[in-house]
Amino acid sequence: MPSAHTTTPARILSALLASHPEAPHLLAEASHRQALAAESAAAAGQAFTSAQAARAGHDELRHRLDPRGCRPMHFGSGLILLAVMGTIVALLDGVELIAVLTPKIAVPVTVAAMAGWLTAAWLVALAMREGRRALAGAIVAGAIAVNLFLAALHGINMLSGWPAVWANVGAGVLSAVLITVLTAGAAVLIARMEPASVFFTRRRWRRARSTYEAAARLQRADAEAAAVAKQCWLGLVRSYASAVAGEASEQVVHDTLTLASALQEIRLPSLDPP
Repeated sequence: MPSAHTTTPARILSALLASHPEAPHLLAEASHRQALAAESAAAAGQAFTSAQAARAGHDELRHRLDPRGCRPMHFGSGLILLAVMGTIVALLDGVELIAVLTPKIAVPVTVAAMAGWLTAAWLVALAMREGRRALAGAIVAGAIAVNLFLAALHGINMLSGWPAVWANVGAGVLSAVLITVLTAGAAVLIARMEPASVFFTRRRWRRARSTYEAAARLQRADAEAAAVAKQCWLGLVRSYASAVAGEASEQVVHDTLTLASALQEIRLPSLDPP
């Protein structure tokens, strides 16, 4: 132990590291925790920047594609509802086509008809969104005509007396009306659904936000661990310096603590592999 007359911060720290069994460990632990805190702080900063950029991109796209918020329907929920409507339309198409075609041919034709009805609904929604009401009316009129034609085929193909004919025509007309209503509902749903690009940019923003929140939690934990490790190291240095320098040498103790803190910063280990 250096004498009180020759005490300098450097000599005190050298003697402490050479004589105290826990001193090197506490210094290494403090440096390591400080390096982890610096790394997690940098990672949290990058994650925050990415999250802000993703949020800005989402807001910009939403303001451009839906400036007045007229399309509030969630894209995923809208797809589920469209799938349900498409399934019902396919069943109704099958009821109409099974009387005209063989089952082997009716199945692919029914699927194609369902795709055609949903496409017509999308075209109507697109035409209404662009203000082309004449085109939307033409598409609706064509869909109604096709439905009435299928209803007539359904009734006439099962000809077995006038009462049966009218019953079959009635069933066909009911199917046609339901198909028309479902297609119109699908058009309204598509018109109210949010754009797919907005949905995906929102997912990207939420993933970036979750990444930032995890990085921020890690940053806080590392900062707390670094503060505890530094407090342990500087506490040991303060006790040793006070014992060596005496109570009258507060400046020496202060300078020793400053040097110990700088030594911890200098010995920050690199966390990246060589």
